Amino acid sequence: MRVRQGFIFLGIFILVAPGVFFGASGSKIVLVTGFEPFGAHTINPSQEIAETLNGSTINDAMLIGIVLPVNFSTSVERACDAIERYHPDLVISLGLNAKATLIEVEKIGVNIKRYPKEDGSWSFPRRIEKRGPFLRFSSLNVNDIVERMRAEDIPATQSFFAGSYICNALFYGLVGYVKNQHLNTSIGFIHVPLLDSQDPGGMPLGTMVYAVRLAIQESLDE
Repeated sequence: MRVRQGFIFLGIFILVAPGVFFGASGSKIVLVTGFEPFGAHTINPSQEIAETLNGSTINDAMLIGIVLPVNFSTSVERACDAIERYHPDLVISLGLNAKATLIEVEKIGVNIKRYPKEDGSWSFPRRIEKRGPFLRFSSLNVNDIVERMRAEDIPATQSFFAGSYICNALFYGLVGYVKNQHLNTSIGFIHVPLLDSQDPGGMPLGTMVYAVRLAIQESLDE
């Protein structure tokens, strides 16, 4: 219980006084974002992972986990605000792909968005940014991250299409943001499956947390 309380206190302290903590430590900073529950999913594994990793460390890097709303514009705005606040060296954003059975490490964000309509159909595709490029690429070595996970017997694959919903919009928006702001921040996106408690074909939370830690470790080692 004391250990858990200690992590909670550390997470609150980071959120309240990030400049004091990181200015004193000189540590690298990794921002991990997840999404809140949406639709029929009362639990979003990406949120669980981000909250689990918040306040932990990997070597000399401090991890900050935040949860974003499932909203096209607000999710990007809050993630960009967090980048401005914490000045991370690396951002790993997470999202749920309820149809996935393994970890999907994304390489490409596409300038397309669609949203579900009330009748169950999807809207006609539109551009996320009218003048933005059609494709934006993660600066991370996706293949090496996948191989690192597979070496630990974690089912994982490269993905070259992050979809057309909010996960893709966040990925596309963050890659563009750090480029336009001339920031030395690497951006990655990982889709995770449902938890094994949500679906027989899902994955244990501990396995997904470990997979994300491996992705962070590999990215920091580059």
